[in-house]
Amino acid sequence: MPNRVPRSGDRLLAQQTALARFGELALRSEDLQEILHDACRLAAEGLGTGLAKVLELQPDGRSLLVRAGVGWEPGVVGQVTLQADPGTLEGLALAAPEPILSEDTEQEARFGIAPFMRQHGVRSLVNVIVLGADGKPPYGLLEVESREPRSYDRDEIAFLQSYANMLAAAVERLRTGDELRARAVEVERLFRELQHRVKNNLQVIIGLIQLQARRATSAETQEALRVVRRRVDALRLLHDKLYLARDVDRVDLGAYLGELAGTLLRFHADDDRQVRLVLEMRPMIIVPEQAAPLGLIVNEFITNSLKYAFDGTKGTVSLKLEPARGGELRVTLCDDGRGLPQERSDGTGMRLMDGLARQLSARLDWASVGHGTRLTILFRPLPVR
Repeated sequence: MPNRVPRSGDRLLAQQTALARFGELALRSEDLQEILHDACRLAAEGLGTGLAKVLELQPDGRSLLVRAGVGWEPGVVGQVTLQADPGTLEGLALAAPEPILSEDTEQEARFGIAPFMRQHGVRSLVNVIVLGADGKPPYGLLEVESREPRSYDRDEIAFLQSYANMLAAAVERLRTGDELRARAVEVERLFRELQHRVKNNLQVIIGLIQLQARRATSAETQEALRVVRRRVDALRLLHDKLYLARDVDRVDLGAYLGELAGTLLRFHADDDRQVRLVLEMRPMIIVPEQAAPLGLIVNEFITNSLKYAFDGTKGTVSLKLEPARGGELRVTLCDDGRGLPQERSDGTGMRLMDGLARQLSARLDWASVGHGTRLTILFRPLPVR
């Protein structure tokens, strides 16, 4: 006659306390093996048997690996695989909507048990399904065994089902995390590939512009192509800073504009003139959507200063970035060249700068300072994501 394990208020309290602690572990731990082992240990302790295991359903949908367990000899956990065939305990458990229990396996007519379970003296058992989420196949089975015949009452089965439900939630949480991390790795790979292609395409464009400039017979065409090349180069520099920093949603405006200005001066350097660059830049983080038009405005101002302001003489170009009132940023560009003409030119460069300022919702303020020219740009930075 199967033994009925007496229950008491103290034992029920101990089971509920164990469930609560296991719930904390299931929510906190990132180690599935730790969670599965603790579920087996606490379930075996809670039912007073000393034997328990978790069977993990394999991708073929018909075999189950002993993924975790307590009370078993070495060579079982992580190594034994059972087939959920008709006439087996595992096949019945996966097909049945209710928990499967056996008070005495030697008197059992519905199924046979695996040889290793007989070798461990299993005489009674109860198992429940660890469900999958959102219609997915079940994760597997949680099973508690005893070395003596015994019955399992409704409260004990509910206790075991509670562990199985928390296991199911933990498994889904970790699986979702793994899937998200895998997607993030794939997105990162695709992003790097995209950035590499953009970089290559910008280099190809610059190369084609240089080739066309060498082939052009008109000085006017050559100069127009050089202007286009400098504008593309300003965008290439911004892309390189974003790509190398691996941070595509923010850029240090001070570092970007300072490097851009230095590159422009080196590009225009020759033996007939010496133009000095003075930088007063503060680290200011803005979004790339604003850095790009600002870089193009700076490119136009410095290019025009180097081309028209100094007449082959020495000079200075200065660039300053600082916060302004009301949360705005101020970019100030100056040269000490010949100054603004009496009437402002309406050339392509000026029209481009005006259009870029509208894109930024920025205010441009032109002024003559001594013998030179000053351009002040005031704009409100967008929130950085």
